Amino acid sequence: MSLQKKAISGISWTFIEQFGSKLMSFTVQIVLARLIAPEEFGLLGMILIFNAVGTSLSDSGMSQSLVRSDKPDEEDFSTVFSINLGVSLFLYVIFWIVAPYISSFYDQPRLTNLIRVYSVVIIINSLFAIQKTRLTYNLNFKYQMKAQLPALFLAGITGILLAYLNFGVWALVYMEIVTALSLTVIYFFQTRWIPKMRINRVKLKDHFNFGYKLALSGVMSRIIANIFPMVIGKYFSAAMVGYYTRAFTMKKFPVITISNTLDKVLYPLFAKIKHNKVQLKKAYQKVQILALLVLSTIMLMLILTAHPLFGFLLGENWLPAVPYFQLLCISGIFYPINKYNSILLKIKGRTDLYLKMAVIVNVTLVLGIIFTAKHGIIPLILAQLGNMLIAVFLNIYYANKFINYTFKEQFTDLFKTALPGLVSFTIVFGLMEMYSVFENFSYIIQLVFSGSLFLVILILIHYLFKTRSFQELASLLKLITKGKMLSNLK
Repeated sequence: MSLQKKAISGISWTFIEQFGSKLMSFTVQIVLARLIAPEEFGLLGMILIFNAVGTSLSDSGMSQSLVRSDKPDEEDFSTVFSINLGVSLFLYVIFWIVAPYISSFYDQPRLTNLIRVYSVVIIINSLFAIQKTRLTYNLNFKYQMKAQLPALFLAGITGILLAYLNFGVWALVYMEIVTALSLTVIYFFQTRWIPKMRINRVKLKDHFNFGYKLALSGVMSRIIANIFPMVIGKYFSAAMVGYYTRAFTMKKFPVITISNTLDKVLYPLFAKIKHNKVQLKKAYQKVQILALLVLSTIMLMLILTAHPLFGFLLGENWLPAVPYFQLLCISGIFYPINKYNSILLKIKGRTDLYLKMAVIVNVTLVLGIIFTAKHGIIPLILAQLGNMLIAVFLNIYYANKFINYTFKEQFTDLFKTALPGLVSFTIVFGLMEMYSVFENFSYIIQLVFSGSLFLVILILIHYLFKTRSFQELASLLKLITKGKMLSNLK
């Protein structure tokens, strides 16, 4: 299959996988939110940071090195697998030992056993990581979809059943374990790849030199991404952690679905055209505009409809999470800007700059957390948004440096893409504030009316002014159906 057909197939299958898996997870989480108290979700939120860090460290960034490699062989895959497994076992022992101290830090005795059981996921994930990497390298995303969806379905049924039986937070823990075990079994039967437990020192050095900087930056990013539930759990109640994590999870659904769909395909695809700067810039520019168009539209609509959305889907006991959700949605708009700029550094082999940027961004965020932690959750989230803007400027700088995508070009593209959505948002928000009668309607009517009005106005603006972003989206949809997407990027 040609690179063009692989790209088209990859995006199609990855979107099905990402949308299907996130929709399934989202639906399960909605059901679980009605069966499990916010405090129970808060307990899991306090320990997510340890699983996130463990996953980053066990991989050490070497899986991405395999994807970037020109022709990885069995020695490459077996070496990385052996290291990943060994590191994950070592990390599990560490987490087992420190679990009581973490429990004491939060003054939550239940966390000791939760950490010791939940950390098993780190080991299980290392068992299928390389099988998944092999499929990614070959742009084979159909198999990944066929693994992800059944695993999430089985785990979702398990979680809902246990929650119904009053297992509380343990329903969430066992659900994650079932997901990891299912993926391991399915990937084994799909790929039939059995690693050879041996380490080639030359291969290890090559992949480690590329990957360790990504691993360090990944660890820092994951710590920061999960430090908010940790800080909230220290200074506030477990219920407040539950509200924050629920808001964060709701925000992640559209952001991760769209971004991961493109990221999983674009990273290996961009790596194959990394030496053609003109082609790479054109492809990158189109992806950036399209991702921002879709995500800004979704995020602004979610901000408008947040109150009826939470009331309808989760119930009124989750309404305190609405202001957190609305602020977090703003950060979702900037996510693709940071995501796809960072891809450039990886495909160019500049993981040193990737690490340097991660240090700058994370240090500034930690400073923001220190100054706002005791003043409430809203100031904490505002610090997160301010830090996101710092990351945007850094990423734009590097995009200019490596593909000559200048500040002026990027800001112009971003402004023109986001402006119609901002205008539509302002109009609908103003109408809702002027006519408070909307508050007397049911949640579902408020949700449908405000969301539909926003989309109608937005589409009308794009149509009347013939915006580039809207034309790019229409053009892409036509090209995908005709099988000419990659040729358009050249």
